[in-house]
Amino acid sequence: MKKRRWYLTSLMLCAVLLAGCGQKKAAEETKKNDKKIEETTQLEVETKTKTDTAEDEVKAVAEKFKDRKSEDLGFFKVYYPDSWKFDADSERKEESYAQVTFFEGESKDSASHQVYLSATNEDAYTYRKELNANGIDLKACAEGKLDTVKIGNVDCIEYQIVNTDKYIYRYRHEPSGISYTFRVNKGYGDKEIDELFEGIWLELKDEGNKDAPWPWEGEPFQPELKEQMVGAYTIVPEYIPFEESQGIFEIMEHKFYKQGDQLFHLLEDKLDTYEYSVDVLKYVSTLELEGECEYISADSSGMLYLSRGIPEIFGVKDGKKALQTTVKGDLSMHSSGEWGITFWVNSDTQKVTNQGGVLTAEPWILTGLNDDATRKGPFSMLDNVQVTDQHILVAGKTAGEDSNTKIMVYDYDGNQLLELGGTEISDRDVLGYITGMAETENGFVATDGNMRRIQFWNKEGVHVGDIETKDIFGTGYPWLEDMQLLEDGSILIMVTQEREDKSANELMLFRLTGF
Repeated sequence: MKKRRWYLTSLMLCAVLLAGCGQKKAAEETKKNDKKIEETTQLEVETKTKTDTAEDEVKAVAEKFKDRKSEDLGFFKVYYPDSWKFDADSERKEESYAQVTFFEGESKDSASHQVYLSATNEDAYTYRKELNANGIDLKACAEGKLDTVKIGNVDCIEYQIVNTDKYIYRYRHEPSGISYTFRVNKGYGDKEIDELFEGIWLELKDEGNKDAPWPWEGEPFQPELKEQMVGAYTIVPEYIPFEESQGIFEIMEHKFYKQGDQLFHLLEDKLDTYEYSVDVLKYVSTLELEGECEYISADSSGMLYLSRGIPEIFGVKDGKKALQTTVKGDLSMHSSGEWGITFWVNSDTQKVTNQGGVLTAEPWILTGLNDDATRKGPFSMLDNVQVTDQHILVAGKTAGEDSNTKIMVYDYDGNQLLELGGTEISDRDVLGYITGMAETENGFVATDGNMRRIQFWNKEGVHVGDIETKDIFGTGYPWLEDMQLLEDGSILIMVTQEREDKSANELMLFRLTGF
């Protein structure tokens, strides 16, 4: 009887509890639904408010410039004064792009002012790359610390195109992913231009776009190294990281030279010095250079030879300028510092001799590259020259209808000994653009920027094999920037690779052993 009473009591209690739980759950669901309704209502209100505000602004602008003509390009609308006209032939209005050129006066050719306007749907990387190339401080840009110019309804970044009277004004609208460009032949502050600027009104739609992180906020690229077989040789890769990850925009412009326990990195008008070890590259200092440089070599005395292509070559030693020459081109110096070879695109090669610290030049064996009638040697254009301890390696495009990229091996007297590189597209050693060459105890090595491959030949010039960079470094589509043979027989290769988050390119250094 007691058990029965207890059983009935338990059932009643459970029923009460279940009822309570049901009521509680229902109350919670009601609360959630009420919150959703509230949030939805709030969003609708905010959206309507924004829409109403935008519409009010458009009406206000139209009213302000009611006495002006207008041209609607979709991404922006221009209310222009009577003194201005637009070039209908140059106008473009597409789904992801728009452009038009305005000019002041009766004709475009005789106009005192021209203003080019464009809007482009592009990624943040492309926009930031251009700013960086024109000397804009990206950190200051990200922090809103740059001086700006008001154009219509936005504040634009201003910079001048070097050695011209042209000015560029840039604005990026992240929510839409649209970048705007305004290019003028005279700067802000000219009355006529200011009048046109005030009537340029951008349509700023929120398309939900979110830009990639800034380079210093991005995720560094992490290589995945794997040993590779080349013939009977096992090529072992090592990654030598920079102490601080190098998120950069520039590609195809990096050169380096390791000397003792220092590595010098050349990029345009800067020479960075790093303390080198197989574990890490530690930044030491930066030397501002006289103009942009594109090639670096060195000799055993510690002299670095910096080449600028057309302008004269100069030398840097112990962190300061130590040599000025009258020699032009890109100089590959012999390690002795006594002589070297210059080259540049399709210019005549020259043999450079160091006479008591004064460099003089005379024609070498490859001349008249751009002239079929006077050409000496097989090349019509040169990629690279490398003076090794035994030979002179020359890479470039051969002349003739069956033109191919080749590497020729010469002795010091200029006699051709070997020809490296395939001729058919199916050949594993068909070459694209050679960015670096080396001669090891087992043969010749070259980095091919276009093909993204490292090529190997034996001492007799027989192709041993090749390695794709994705297989040995775990990269996607990198550019092989430069290469150097070290005294221990290992090889350093500098590579740039786009990060997965599109924030920048990663500058990386690898060391190869085994050949």
